[in-house]
Parts: sequence; structure tokens; C-alpha cells
Amino acid sequence: MSEIEKTDNDFCSKILKYPRIIDSLVILCEGIRGYLDIHSPEQIGELEYLPDANFWRQTIPYNSWDKRRPIFIPCGSRSDILRIYPKLIDLHHNNPSDSYLSPDKLFILIDLDIQCQDISNICPYYQTTEELYHAIYENNTIDTNIIDQSKIIITGWIHKEAYFLEPDLQYYLQNELYSTKITYKNNPLSLDSIYQDMIQDINNNADINKNLDNVLQRIEKFLSISIPDKNSLINECEKLHQNSTITPQEKRKLIEVILKIVKAKPYWEDEIIIEDDYLPENKAEDNVLLAIARFYAKSCNFSTQSNSTVYHIPQWVNFLYKKQKELNR
Repeated sequence: MSEIEKTDNDFCSKILKYPRIIDSLVILCEGIRGYLDIHSPEQIGELEYLPDANFWRQTIPYNSWDKRRPIFIPCGSRSDILRIYPKLIDLHHNNPSDSYLSPDKLFILIDLDIQCQDISNICPYYQTTEELYHAIYENNTIDTNIIDQSKIIITGWIHKEAYFLEPDLQYYLQNELYSTKITYKNNPLSLDSIYQDMIQDINNNADINKNLDNVLQRIEKFLSISIPDKNSLINECEKLHQNSTITPQEKRKLIEVILKIVKAKPYWEDEIIIEDDYLPENKAEDNVLLAIARFYAKSCNFSTQSNSTVYHIPQWVNFLYKKQKELNR
């Protein structure tokens, strides 16, 4: 057994014996594998080092969830998650009496990313992450039947940080965080400025160049127009700032194009500065992420079992809510 296999086995054993997963949906997500080592209130502060799991957890509304909220467990990279999932299922079935896991309540949440990855070891219906993405996001309303079938939630934008740049957050953050100062390149936060810089990044982006066919197909399907090459892609995106007659719907579509293909993480981590008069730097950043998660949580509507199709995250959450109720009948 290789070192990686031994490490994975030990990690899976920890998950299977983790009491908090009893009767809960379990979502394997990206992030540092430290979540299962938090056992006491004194260790809760460690969650600041687990931003993926903590952020996704905060998008689940507290008040409406009548049973245990989903447990998000960071497993490393996207590749790690895709490797851990089948191993977890196998280990559970090998010794179910020594496992708290309910396999029908196990899902994974992965980034779309630029690179295409094989998922056939988990889902026989779709061979790659790109195929699954196109199936789930064929229409404005996410096809949750495919999530249920594949057990995979895949982000509709390139990765988690892209959801920090949701255009509606410009107004929301300005009004939600009165004592917080958010700047981009030493100027007050302007998401439009970030989108413009992201467009300029397309031309020299090595990942886009290496995966250009996937990128163009992704955008052609979304816009329902022909995008034969990278120059056509850039020209289409630049309409966001060049065309004064663009409608709000057209503007949003072009922003989504950018957020599907250009990595948002470097902009968020390297160019955006968050300061608060009453909080240290790391707490100020946590506070902004909490506000963003709250924005998505507030967009959920469990009473009608439907949500605005503008946002992806509330649609996933609504699906998980329905799934929890269905499995606990």
C-alpha cells in the first residue's frame, strides 16, 4: 500500500467514525483536512484555517433547517475528493457496523475549474467534470435530478471565490458592513473594475490557452452563439464595458462568462484589501466572507421549494433541504 493510500484510508476511517455525521447529509468539499481534528470549543478557532468548509456551511440557513444541517468535510484538492469518495463508500460497505455514514446521504462539492477531470469512477453517466457541468447547467434552473443521480455538486462558476464577485454583492456589501473598508488596487471596491481586469487576463492566461476548446464550448453553450477563437471570446466579453446600450440581463450574462473561465482567487486574495475599525485583519476578512455566505443563505426559500435562478448556491441548498426531508421520512 502506498503512502497516499494509507493516508486516505486513515482519513476515511476518521470520517466513518465521526459521530456528527449520524443522520446528517455529508458533503465532501475542497480544503485542508483538519476539520475532523476539531473536538472542543477551544479548537473551533481552527475553522478559520478551513475557509471552504466554513463558507459552504454558512450558506445553509439556520432557522429553516429542521433537522441537522449538512456536515461539510474538507478532503484536500478536487482530485483528492474524487479519490476519497469511492474509497469511503467501499470502506463503509466492508464494515457497515463500524460506520456512522449513510451512503445515500453522501455528496461531493467540487470546483468546475478550467481543467477537465475524469469522474467515471464515481458517476457512470458522465465521464468528465465538463460533461457533468453542461448537464447540470443546461438551463437557468439547475438540474438537481442530475446532482441526485451523480452525487456531485459542481460549481457553475470556475470556483468558490468567483461567488465572492457576484455582481449583486457590490451594493449588498456596501450596505451590510458599515465599519468595513474594502478596496481593490487601493480604490474603493468596484466589481466592474475587477471584471475589466479579468477580461484583460484572458489573453495571457496559460490555463485558458491550454484548455481553449473546453473554454470556448463552455461559453458557446451558455451564450448560444458561435465563439470560434480566443479573440472572439475577448471581443464578446469586452462588450460589457464598450456597449452603453447593453441591457442588465446581457450585462449579467457577460459577467457570468468571465466568472466561468477566469480564476477569481488571485484577485480576491492578492488585490482586495479588507480593513475594519474594530477588528484585526484576519477577523475582518472572516466577517466579509460571513456576510457573503449570509447573502446566499438569505436567498434560499424553502417554503415554496423554489429559488431565484440567478444564484446557483441557493438552488443547491434547496436541493439538499429537500433531500434531507425525503431521506428522514
